[in-house]
Formats: sequence, C-alpha cells, structure tokens
Amino acid sequence: MKAVESKQELRLELDGEQTVVMDVACEDHPGAGDLPASIQRVPRAAMANFVEAVVHKMHLQRTFAIPVRRWREIFDAVSEGMKANAAWREVDTSASIELNTRDPLAFSPANAHTLRDLLKVLLQEARETDHGLTLCSDGTPLVMEIMPRGEMIVFAGHAQLAKQCQELLAGARRD
Repeated sequence: MKAVESKQELRLELDGEQTVVMDVACEDHPGAGDLPASIQRVPRAAMANFVEAVVHKMHLQRTFAIPVRRWREIFDAVSEGMKANAAWREVDTSASIELNTRDPLAFSPANAHTLRDLLKVLLQEARETDHGLTLCSDGTPLVMEIMPRGEMIVFAGHAQLAKQCQELLAGARRD
C-alpha cells in the first residue's frame, strides 16, 4: 500500500505489479460527457450498495474509512442526511473530540449498512474534494476511494479480486 500525504490530504492506493485499477463514475457525474470510455458508469446509489456488497461477499472483518482531509469535513457534510441514523449518531457523539484527525474509523460487517448509508449521503450531499473517503480492509488487498462528485477508484491487489469487484459492481442495485 502506498500513502500520499500532504498537509491537506491523504490518499491511499495499492501498488505492485498485480494491482488492477478500476475507475468508476456515476452516470450523473458533472463531467460524464468528457470522461474517457474506459471509465465505467453506474447509477449514483449503486456505488454505496457496491461497497456494502464487497464487505459482505468478501467477508471483510473490518473496513476502515479514512477521510481524504479531516473527519470534521465529512461530519459537517453528512450531519443533516445522517441525523436519523441511530448507529451514526453514536459514532457522531463518540467522535466529537477526534474531528480534526484522519484517524481510521472501523466498520464491522454488522455495521456495513451504516457505512453504506454514510456513502449514500456523502454522494448526495457533499460536493468538495475534502469530503472524499478512502476505504480499506486489514485482510484483503483492496482500497477504494470515493469522491462526492461521483467518482470511485478501486485498487484490487490481483486479477481475481478485480474480477469479483467487477461482478459485484455489475450487480449493485440502484435503490
């Protein structure tokens, strides 16, 4: 795994000869008409559902969410849309002193729906690059970066994992 960190941002990606990179954009992405044909298009809601499917189908025991900038930007962007989510309110309450950090927030499989809801709200409400999230797991060579404009980059550690991701992405529902 490679980390690129500046004072403002933290970006994670997998590097290595076997790493496969998938570029994905929402169908309603602001620059959809100008994007290369190699970038896959999916409905906006399918991105969050894809992440939840990855957690369950690949049996990820812990999924770590790491903000591109700081948690403060993420919490501010999703506060209205997530206020009815009881599980998120607990996270919001306990994390109030950590808002100026980039410390990872761990989601277990039982909380995959909360992660999905967070991503849905982020993709609907957030607009700034500061609101991006990087997701990774401690047992699978997989890194996903989700940006609010409707962009997702999936770094899969090997071809078989990329194939699984591709299949899950194709089957991700819109709801």
